[in-house]
Amino acid sequence: MKNVLRLAAALAAGSLLLSACGSSGSSAQQVSMTLATPTWNAGVASIAVSEELGYFEAEGLDMEVILVDSGTTQVQQIGTGQVETGAVSPEPVIIGRQDGKDLDLRYFMSYYKGNIYGLAVPEDSDIRTIADLAGKRVGAISLSSVSVTQAQVGLREAGVPVDSVNFVAIGTGGQQAAAVTGGQVDAVALLDTSFQVLENQGIALRTIDVPGAANLTSGGLAARASDLDADPETYTKVGRAIAKGVVFAQANPEAAVRILYRARPESRPAGLDEQQAIDSGVAVLKARLVNLGADAPDGEYGAIDPAMLDANVEFLQKADLISTEVPAADLYTDDLIAGINDFDAEAVRAEAASHAG
Repeated sequence: MKNVLRLAAALAAGSLLLSACGSSGSSAQQVSMTLATPTWNAGVASIAVSEELGYFEAEGLDMEVILVDSGTTQVQQIGTGQVETGAVSPEPVIIGRQDGKDLDLRYFMSYYKGNIYGLAVPEDSDIRTIADLAGKRVGAISLSSVSVTQAQVGLREAGVPVDSVNFVAIGTGGQQAAAVTGGQVDAVALLDTSFQVLENQGIALRTIDVPGAANLTSGGLAARASDLDADPETYTKVGRAIAKGVVFAQANPEAAVRILYRARPESRPAGLDEQQAIDSGVAVLKARLVNLGADAPDGEYGAIDPAMLDANVEFLQKADLISTEVPAADLYTDDLIAGINDFDAEAVRAEAASHAG
């Protein structure tokens, strides 16, 4: 009901779609996007770079970045026009594209090109494969995390009864570290950045392969298909500003983390001196950059690989989360990729190289 009321309010204000800031006197176009993360952290430093270095502004955009709790919330907000876009995981997008559903979201560029989720155990653990998890406890940020779903499907693929494994919510940051070092869990199902945060705290981990998960994507920038069709130029501008931030962060991760900490002080790890905090953030950012696909062989950032989306569809079918076929072709468009990459990447790298952060 809340979403319906918000939608009605937006319609009444005549601002459902992208709008100019006429009332403030600015000519910048107001746009909003969401990230599914509880707090700003080094894993999304490239977005802070795009904000702070004026990459959105250079495109004529007044971007508002909103943090939300989950991909499900993201697709609800995008689908009802409350925000224009967000970096969304594939699960709610695919589920919403099934026959009989009315969610018409489409990716226009990748963001989390690789699979950011996984399983790991302490380095000295006697657990060697996912089959060894039978009778064990696995910690996750929350029991609704995609990492839990992937682990459960992997268990099923390995012939291990899912109910033989006890999944436990262990929160974030220090809570995760305490759960691992205190022996409350035998393994963790987390994100790339969460694994690195544990490593930063001296907890050596070893990755456990999850059957069927290697070729998954963790999604990208999604929008309503009707909005993409009506205003491709604005979404191209959004994508180009985000791509510049990724290129900058890849070229100079330390400057990107310094920019993040200055703009979002709450993202700085507590209890560390300045250089320790920077080093910690750089390690987390580098762990995320591996999965952002910034090193595309053709140099074209943001292209969607339909084979990866097909793998996600197949994975959700195995998880019994969808009951119908969802063709990858219905989930994305690559029409904007050339425009998104229409900027001088070498100039951005040069700016990064000389930037103190």
